[in-house]
Amino acid sequence: MVLSLPTSAPSRPYRFALAVALGCCLAACGTKGTDSLPGKTGANTSEAGTGERNAADETPFTPEELKLPMVTYAWNPNDGDKSVSAADGGPGFTGEGWTTNMTFPALGSQDAVRGGTIRMYIDSWPATLRLQGKDYNTAFNYRAVSLCQESLLFVHPDTLEFVPYLASHWKISEDKSTYTFRINPAARWSDGKEVVAEDVVATWKLLMDERLLMPSNATVYGKFEEPKALSKYIVEVKVKEESWRNLLYFAGMSLFPAHQVSIPGDEFLSEYQNRYPALSGPYTLLPENVKLNQSLKLTRRSDWWGEGNPAFQGLYNFDSYEFSVITDYTVAFEKVKKGEIDYYVVPKAQWWVEELIPEKLDPIKRGLLQKRKFFNDAPVGTSGLALNTTRPPLDDVRVRKALSLLRDRKTLINKLMFNEYEPLDSYWQYGDYRNPNNGMTPYDPVAAVKLLEEAGWTQIDNDGIRMKDGQRLVLEVSYRSPLSEPSLTIYQEDCRQAGIDIELQLLDSATAWKNLRQREYMIASTAWGALVFPNPETSWKGSLAKIPDNNNVTAFSDPRVDELLGEYDREYSPAKRSAIIREIDGIVFAQYPYVLDWYGPSQRVVYQNKFRQPTWGVWRTTDAEEMMYSWWIDPQMEKDLEEARKDPNKTLETLPVNQRFWELWNKQNAK
Repeated sequence: MVLSLPTSAPSRPYRFALAVALGCCLAACGTKGTDSLPGKTGANTSEAGTGERNAADETPFTPEELKLPMVTYAWNPNDGDKSVSAADGGPGFTGEGWTTNMTFPALGSQDAVRGGTIRMYIDSWPATLRLQGKDYNTAFNYRAVSLCQESLLFVHPDTLEFVPYLASHWKISEDKSTYTFRINPAARWSDGKEVVAEDVVATWKLLMDERLLMPSNATVYGKFEEPKALSKYIVEVKVKEESWRNLLYFAGMSLFPAHQVSIPGDEFLSEYQNRYPALSGPYTLLPENVKLNQSLKLTRRSDWWGEGNPAFQGLYNFDSYEFSVITDYTVAFEKVKKGEIDYYVVPKAQWWVEELIPEKLDPIKRGLLQKRKFFNDAPVGTSGLALNTTRPPLDDVRVRKALSLLRDRKTLINKLMFNEYEPLDSYWQYGDYRNPNNGMTPYDPVAAVKLLEEAGWTQIDNDGIRMKDGQRLVLEVSYRSPLSEPSLTIYQEDCRQAGIDIELQLLDSATAWKNLRQREYMIASTAWGALVFPNPETSWKGSLAKIPDNNNVTAFSDPRVDELLGEYDREYSPAKRSAIIREIDGIVFAQYPYVLDWYGPSQRVVYQNKFRQPTWGVWRTTDAEEMMYSWWIDPQMEKDLEEARKDPNKTLETLPVNQRFWELWNKQNAK
């Protein structure tokens, strides 16, 4: 039996624990400048805004190349503690009566070679290097979790089916109230100890400990009773309330070793503030690779238990991931040009169109830098201006709609973003979740003025600003990136023409995030990432509108949406769940909790021309932040690159800019 999941839209690539374990946290964990989106894709098949495709810039694929190679997860039924019976998951365990999914499309290439370091950057030093607890949710720590920790199962990024990881087999009771997992006896912690059922129990207890100061954990893992270790290798957990997502949450829980984390949460915070416990994943962070406020390096373990398992062939090829702390993205861009950073998600459309071209940049002209767009099925998040509906006059839907009608997205995308983006018309702009009846909100200042007057803003003061009951229509817009300033300044002027005074306020990331979560803002420029499987309750549940510190930052509340959220959790049919999301999308869209902005239809990156990739380039559902996990450094290409740096007359071969493997794969498999 194979647990088939929705075939549209996911989040993190190989590991899915980040996306599902904290549904209220991953949906971006902060804000981005509105032209700093890394690029997401939905159902589009044309280049953003251009409507044209240049064959010379397209990577060609034959029908044979579009067939995915298959691999098999290896396990030995005779592995394990001989004192444990076969019935309890020990030697002789056959898996009869259990569920598994051992054969699936390859995640890496058989041509991959090991070695080398990939150099990247982070924009700030993490508040902690812990992999859980207070302040851990930073970009670096998320990546460390995905490379250093493992879960019982993972969701395949191409098929979206559950496949084995630390657990080789699993069961779901007929009434769907109990989940049972059999841990692969081959799995080991980095200190050599076996991964056992008690580790699962200890991890759950740690995550639920209030002293960990991570209240969102209770939202996710509080859906379960305390797990029970039925034997050394078999663990069981009961759910408190039926939901199709329960397996997703529990199976995706990143595990810690019981022999190190069976301590109070506050002790864990202190003990592991800047170091790791034993890990089961392929990478680790060694003390000598922590250079305070300068750099962090994750190194590949030579003793990883999964080494040699065909399921992981072609993955984890780099000896290390090195992250320099560079607080200014323009400085980082200059380091990319100089060859000091290997992989860079391009945050600015202008750079992509005007700077990263042969006429302007010698490394592009000579092929030292490779410029690529990967078109895949990664989910699309929500970007735009969040409207705090607890603050008058934003509690009036007419005012909120007027603010949307004053956002001239077509012109902004054309003039400022060089047609690299497309306007959003949905809160789930990918797969089959989008409500097709939403329609595209146009730029219509006449209609906006009419709505403002209907809302009572009919008086005009000497400065041309609208008034109502003696109050001027003044709205504060906060933002956290200078990249947002050009579009916001134009928006400010368009609003002023309609009689709205917009005050712009630049905040640091920490303050902007705090204000957003505490609803201590009026309007905030925001960009949220998207989850593999939509979790609408964390952003739109009515009960969350009454309390701070959650992702319902606009204080949205609607009784029909609340009703649909309950139906969504209880619905096991992917098609019916998609229909529910579409209905929610239509209701939310009509209330204008955001002034929606735009999204990028591709993963837009540049990298030093020394990397090779599998035929498919990147996984079907990964985004630009982690899509290099199956790449490798080609020794000859690296040598050629170094020679080209020394010889200004030497040029290197480059690949076409646009890579559309998954678009073609989708078409071929739809026949």
